[in-house]
Amino acid sequence: MLRVLKSIKTTLIIIFISMSIFLTGSFIIPKNLQFFSEINDMPLFKWLSLNEDIKKTFWIYLSILAMAFLSLNMIVCLIDDLLKRLSPGLLIQRLSPHLIHAGVLLVLLGHLISASTGFKKDLSVRRGEEVFLNDMRIKIEAVEFVDLRGEDQSRWRVHLEINRGLQWSTAIAEPARPVFYKYAIYAKSAEPDGRVILGIVHDPGAKWEVAGAIVFVLGAGGLFWSRFRAGNYK
Repeated sequence: MLRVLKSIKTTLIIIFISMSIFLTGSFIIPKNLQFFSEINDMPLFKWLSLNEDIKKTFWIYLSILAMAFLSLNMIVCLIDDLLKRLSPGLLIQRLSPHLIHAGVLLVLLGHLISASTGFKKDLSVRRGEEVFLNDMRIKIEAVEFVDLRGEDQSRWRVHLEINRGLQWSTAIAEPARPVFYKYAIYAKSAEPDGRVILGIVHDPGAKWEVAGAIVFVLGAGGLFWSRFRAGNYK
């Protein structure tokens, strides 16, 4: 079993199976747009618990299983190679592929954390009203509409007062400029009568995904550098 997990053939087979599963999903989603309409509005596991039609979601469970096997395959390969003797001259060349693998694992871990413990919520609030979100209070102080050069439509700016405990702070949320205050707060829409749709996003896996991206880039850079230095770059 260990020999199978260490094989590059196993990796290629898992990747091929994963691509086939994703391709299947790409055909299922367009045919069931109403069913999948809220899949991006909440953590994946919560959405799956609310949508139990296995004929439409089986490919998601299969993709999670494939990613788990791929992660296990990369971890076994990483440990196996690190247990071998590394000569100092080949250190970067030998470690760089593993940094790439580690980066992918961190990104997958970030997605898993967000899918398990994160949340997304839309709140309808009017100017002057307050909403409560766990230990935080959000008040719409004012709604401002501005016309920017080069844009056909007015852009809204929502002035917020945010309270945690006894401390109030002010912030301005715009369509493409969320406020980060424990959660990400987006001003998704605003009306002249003062009605605002606030999008609240808690994405605890984001820092792991960013760390994974950085590690991946370092590994790719090290691999490029070692091959270029050895004269194998074409």
